[in-house]
Amino acid sequence: MAGRNPGEHVMIRTADREQCPTLSSRESSSPISSKSNRHPQDVLRFIHITDTHILDGAEDTFHQINTKRSLQAVLDHCATRYPDADFWLFTGDISQTGAKQSYALFESAIRDYEVPVYCVPGNHDTPHLLQQVVPECPVDSIRVIELGKFSLVLISTWIADGHHGKISQRCLAQLREHLKNRKDQLNVLVLHHPPVPVNSKWLDEIGLQNKTDFLQILDNHPADLLVLFGHVHQNVDQQINQLRFLSTPSTCHQFKPNTPVHLTDPLPPAYRFVELNTRGHIDTKIHYVQ
Repeated sequence: MAGRNPGEHVMIRTADREQCPTLSSRESSSPISSKSNRHPQDVLRFIHITDTHILDGAEDTFHQINTKRSLQAVLDHCATRYPDADFWLFTGDISQTGAKQSYALFESAIRDYEVPVYCVPGNHDTPHLLQQVVPECPVDSIRVIELGKFSLVLISTWIADGHHGKISQRCLAQLREHLKNRKDQLNVLVLHHPPVPVNSKWLDEIGLQNKTDFLQILDNHPADLLVLFGHVHQNVDQQINQLRFLSTPSTCHQFKPNTPVHLTDPLPPAYRFVELNTRGHIDTKIHYVQ
């Protein structure tokens, strides 16, 4: 992507929750593609949220954090700061348990906002249960949300009984075909597991297993892509040749970067704002909310 700007980090203290409007109803997309009309023609503005790790009870805690409450604080700030965002994008590990009760809590958190919600599953999720809440969630096929001059491409990296991820051969073929036929669009590719090393040995070992296959497809379209992922609970902003890769800190606890083993970072919950135009220019900020 041309015109790289480093992300700005902003620390915000969130006040008591404000009342927000009711969530618009969302209909299930077609098996591969659906369309959205909520965006300016040449600019895409959206919120990246990841690794919410919602538990089964509203008062349950994870790493001494009430993940439902911390997500709610993040969403309240998003809605207040960016009321005209085109959509909110969740990149997996919506649930910590994969249980139906956790997705009911997630739905109760997002239903009060008039903004489209898209997501991909993470290794802690149960994809078909998540899809019942967010119908565009990919399971066996990629999901493409057509946004005029942009496409949002949702890709599942979920595998059963594993913390690492893998993209199926079917989805790789669908991605290759989509990019071949959408050379006139800017494509935002979305997955949970990191397709690039993040310089933390323990995280790199549970990243995307077939990252080479994924990146080979992207190499043919380097100037027309932005890649967003989760899983790593930290800010990642890498540019490899013309390809830009972004990850965002979690809405609950963070991982300390550049460590060989799992260490917790005391930074508060966070989300990322992204603005992308048709010339490939990206503006992005990370907001820490406490």
